[in-house]
Amino acid sequence: MSKFLPLVFLASVFAVFGLSWIVTAVDPDSAKWYFFALFVFLLFAAVWGLLGLVLYFVRVRIHRKRYDPTWYFKTSFKMSFFVALFLAISAVLSLLQLVTTVNIVLAIIALSLFAVWSYLGKRDKG
Repeated sequence: MSKFLPLVFLASVFAVFGLSWIVTAVDPDSAKWYFFALFVFLLFAAVWGLLGLVLYFVRVRIHRKRYDPTWYFKTSFKMSFFVALFLAISAVLSLLQLVTTVNIVLAIIALSLFAVWSYLGKRDKG
């Protein structure tokens, strides 16, 4: 799995450049809907990839050969997935001007339940 790390880094850097282009060159008042969808997708991809890489390298340095590198890869990117998903949902709520305490709390509860199910709720098929 660690052979995919350079590709993840390149995709994340591409997403950051795409985000910077959207932020600097696109006028939000006259932009089409797909620019906002692209913004949310690139935000998700950048956070997921870069945070996953950071978590992977920090956890490998701290735990030094205690676990299989594939396990570090899967769990680091699973954790960063939930952070990226929360940021993407927050960006969508912000773009739709629906940021309220209730909506943020509902997003946190939904993602927490999804994370708990993802980590604990599945049965082992082996």
